[in-house]
Amino acid sequence: MSVPYPPAQGPYGPAPIHIDPQELRPGRVWYIVGALVLVCAFVTALVGFVFSMFSTVALPDFEARANAGEEVVFTVDETDFQLGLYASPTGDQGMCSLVLPDGTEERFGWPGYSHYVEVGGERWELVGSRGIGEAGEYTLTCEAEPGVDTFAVADIGDGGAGFARGLLSSFLWALGAPLLGMAIGLPILIVTGTRRSRHKRRLMTERRQWPHGGPHPA
Repeated sequence: MSVPYPPAQGPYGPAPIHIDPQELRPGRVWYIVGALVLVCAFVTALVGFVFSMFSTVALPDFEARANAGEEVVFTVDETDFQLGLYASPTGDQGMCSLVLPDGTEERFGWPGYSHYVEVGGERWELVGSRGIGEAGEYTLTCEAEPGVDTFAVADIGDGGAGFARGLLSSFLWALGAPLLGMAIGLPILIVTGTRRSRHKRRLMTERRQWPHGGPHPA
């Protein structure tokens, strides 16, 4: 038969029980893991949002550029995309026409969405678009007062749908990554704190009963 030692006594009653945090399980490293998951999620969200938004609203590379009253010839190698017409600083789609590879002349239509960018001291605004269905040489002709307006054309993908997808992608980065990080990181922090607290209470209970670390031999 064995009996426990009596609780250790201090001058004012039972001595306080000290639990070294390093004894508790799971280890504190899991707090670091949970915190890193949250930090990485928010950093990823910020980087993804900025990159996606910049890619969506940035000025596309121009296929050709012409001053008002000029015409410029350019070659298209791919098909099935929207050719956007940009104007700087002002203008509209009615000022320009596009000569197709077969020699026919077509006007630009309304682009379906608004897009303007200020870069290098210039302000460019999307004022028209037209679908490209065949490869070959195209000629851009713009009628306006020379020296006032400048026009340029660029590949804008599938137009408004692609622009909307880009904006949606930006907001998915901004919302999705933090939510995923919280779904993983917060449970790690909560479970770690809960289990360490339970472990501490269990150790304190044991040491109140066996303050010298084990049963007294009979």
